[in-house]
Amino acid sequence: MSGPPEPPSLSAPFNPEAERALNDFPLRPEPPLDLGSTDASETPAAASASGLAFLPDRAIGAAADVATSILVVVIALLAAFAARDRTPRISGLGWAALFALTVSFFAVVVPLVLFGRTVGMALAGLVAKDEGGGRRLTPTQAVRRWAGTLITLAGAGLPLLWSLRDAGAPTPADRLSGRTLVRDG
Repeated sequence: MSGPPEPPSLSAPFNPEAERALNDFPLRPEPPLDLGSTDASETPAAASASGLAFLPDRAIGAAADVATSILVVVIALLAAFAARDRTPRISGLGWAALFALTVSFFAVVVPLVLFGRTVGMALAGLVAKDEGGGRRLTPTQAVRRWAGTLITLAGAGLPLLWSLRDAGAPTPADRLSGRTLVRDG
């Protein structure tokens, strides 16, 4: 007597060529070059050779940090609303703004001191460049970087126009902290 028939195999046969191809896949592929451009300074590789962080990368990092702070504030306000079972008053907006400022301080300064980057900087692949080789910022540098970012946000980005003269320190946060953001890697 024979037993029940063998179920069909659900796994694919081992293919060493496919495994080798996956191992060679680049995690950060370079963008394709524009062959119509003859100037080497216009290529992405030449632009990133300097290592300086571009303004769109900085904007992504800042937006992620702002979103983190807003999320914490909204959660706290919703918890207060649920606990008190009434809607917030207009007079409470000042306190909410002060709370948001405090949350942003701790969301930026503490990670800069402990890890050398914020959540937004990590998502954007940025790090603060230091000539001495250290990655973390001192508490004074971190507070100055936070203040420079607030100046830029409060001015709706207009302080960036003033800083276009110096490519080595393009933002008020860079100037105040003494550290320039560069691409990590």
